[in-house]
Amino acid sequence: MSETMKELLIKQKENTTNKILGYAFLVVAVLGLPAAILMSPFFIILTIAGGIASFFVYFRRMSVEYEYTYLDKEIRVDRIYNVNNRKQVDTIDLNKMEILAVKGSDSLRGYANRQAAVSDYSCGENNEDTKVYELWYDGKRKIFLSLNDDFLTPIVRFWPQKVKKI
Repeated sequence: MSETMKELLIKQKENTTNKILGYAFLVVAVLGLPAAILMSPFFIILTIAGGIASFFVYFRRMSVEYEYTYLDKEIRVDRIYNVNNRKQVDTIDLNKMEILAVKGSDSLRGYANRQAAVSDYSCGENNEDTKVYELWYDGKRKIFLSLNDDFLTPIVRFWPQKVKKI
């Protein structure tokens, strides 16, 4: 029996809040440096802290991508920051999947009032290649993924009754 392996790389839409915060910290650090030099060492420490906060809040997480890997009836989700820092954030065992449907579809009406922990690994919006899907997992979690038809093919093959493409 041959195993199917699929990979999909999704670039997340930029978060404007992080962008504004990052630039605000940077502006405070740049404008505060001359004042810090003239006033006291405490302000120098405050200015350096603002610059470091700017680096960690925005510039380190400026570009976020998700890589989905389907293998052995599991989806592994990796988060990639700035194309070089990778971290595995989730492993989804599809045997525990309740339903996988396009976000906002009629197939999800029965799940509307359920309380669940939410994990969002999507790009944030539908585009020409991918759609945002909602996956209900093990009765406890709701997971958002941006998937294309090629990635869905092996999932539909094993669980045709649980995958709703409309």
